Amino acid sequence: MNEEAERKQAQQASAPELKKLSKDEIKEILKNHLQWVNSSEKEGQAANFQKAHLKGEVFMGANLKGTNFQEAHLYGAYLKKTDLELANLEGANLRGANLRWANLKNANLKGANLVRADLHAANLEGTNLQGANLKMAEGLTRQQIALAKVDASTVLPEYLKKSEET
Repeated sequence: MNEEAERKQAQQASAPELKKLSKDEIKEILKNHLQWVNSSEKEGQAANFQKAHLKGEVFMGANLKGTNFQEAHLYGAYLKKTDLELANLEGANLRGANLRWANLKNANLKGANLVRADLHAANLEGTNLQGANLKMAEGLTRQQIALAKVDASTVLPEYLKKSEET
């Protein structure tokens, strides 16, 4: 085996195994989650999409408050107007996701990939963006960043870095 093949094999071995869910499984999880939210957490159960493969999935306007999306693959997901308050998105891949008008209040996006994500008018109050990659994120403002928790490891879009320097 050549060096390149060995490197690829090592990367695949260390990559987290993603759960593939059918449309029916996703619908059932969302139905139980809505019951959990509407019953003040007494019935149903919180949605758990940890390490799930949800590339391009449409969740527009869904109530996903408190959902676990830790290390989920949400590349290009449509989360416009979605309630993600208190959701765990730590280490999630949200590259190119549509998060316009999403409620991310007090959500955990620590170490999340938000490259090219659309965050226009998203509520980032108390959102943990420590270590998150927001390079080339769209619609993000200084006001949103001021409400979020960021640190030196947070990668901001160039247009926000330039405004900080002046």
